[in-house]
Amino acid sequence: MNKTLIALAVGAAFVAPAAYADVTLSGSINMGLAVVKSGDASSHTGNSITGATAGGGSITNTQVTTNYSNITIGSLEDLGGGLKLDFAFQMNPPLNNNGTITNRNSHIGLVGDSWGGVWYGTNEQLYEAYYYTVDPLDGAAGIGGNLQMLGTPGGSAFQNGNSGCSNGSGCAEFYRRQGEAIWFDSADYAGVTFGVGVGLNAYKTSATTDGPRFITAGVQYKPAGGPFFVNVGYEKHSDFFGLNQITGVGGATSSRDTGLQIGGGVTFGDFSILARYEELDYKSNGLAGATVNEYKRSAIWLGGKMTLPTGYVGLQVGIADSASCSKANGSGCNADNTGAKMVSAGYFHNLSKQSQLQFIGSYTNNDTLANYINIGSPNQAPGADSKSLAVLLKHVF
Repeated sequence: MNKTLIALAVGAAFVAPAAYADVTLSGSINMGLAVVKSGDASSHTGNSITGATAGGGSITNTQVTTNYSNITIGSLEDLGGGLKLDFAFQMNPPLNNNGTITNRNSHIGLVGDSWGGVWYGTNEQLYEAYYYTVDPLDGAAGIGGNLQMLGTPGGSAFQNGNSGCSNGSGCAEFYRRQGEAIWFDSADYAGVTFGVGVGLNAYKTSATTDGPRFITAGVQYKPAGGPFFVNVGYEKHSDFFGLNQITGVGGATSSRDTGLQIGGGVTFGDFSILARYEELDYKSNGLAGATVNEYKRSAIWLGGKMTLPTGYVGLQVGIADSASCSKANGSGCNADNTGAKMVSAGYFHNLSKQSQLQFIGSYTNNDTLANYINIGSPNQAPGADSKSLAVLLKHVF
């Protein structure tokens, strides 16, 4: 053993210990076997958004999925006077073969007993958090979760960070983990909670754009002990250039993408009904001619959950309408056949207070030019339906 280390260890034993805040280790490991399939892509003439598709064969994969597994190191220090310092570093552990530890929701901030808290760091903001409130399965972010349709126009699901968003590489997702963020979440005032967050333009790469930046806000009413809740969320992305991802056409000088959602749920004994409606609007400026400069889509999500003595069962259905669009020169724009339908179901069997056995299945039915992703399914082309079936073990600590 290194002698210097031995000397330091001996010396430390005779030094009066300093006062340190308690550090906690927590997390959730959610892993299992999954069979995932992308069906045949459609052969179809294009529209104003997507070119003609030539079709393609189906792909079936078997794999180990890690879902949203995470480990959090946290500390909450009492500063006195009803004020606390809150720190957390949350990471994705390298449970699969990529061998990489990546950041999730990590922050530092101040929390007050009566007013709420202010933090800065990287986080899933209230707009995204409200998706979780209406998902009757397990967390919304895993296989079968509503991130397959909410917060996305299709083509991808859950984009981490905002560092790569530019007029040459757009970011269309509202289901995302935002970096360079400052946010406030209120305390509970007779069942009312609210929050607001902003994203700084630290990732600005062009002198001609101001972003990417974001503003997010939400309010929820959930009375203590009450059988219902309702929440509303709004988020605006400046210079995320989401339309660039949708159409593949760059060159815009600025962009303004917005998301608006409203939803809630009600519980009758052991049964809960959940619902959400969302509108996404992507608009880019500085485009000319017959180039698409705006794209809108709406979606609804419905769910049900039944609590059982052994665990619970959940079922949810999503419907995304075909989008509408417009062109810079005012000519006709066609975004037909871009809708989709999804259904997911699961049974969650409690093995203990901390461990659970999960059975989840999900099916995505895309219109001929839609490309909504079924989590875990292989890369797919427009029009390809997809399926996933998973058996998972979850342990919370």
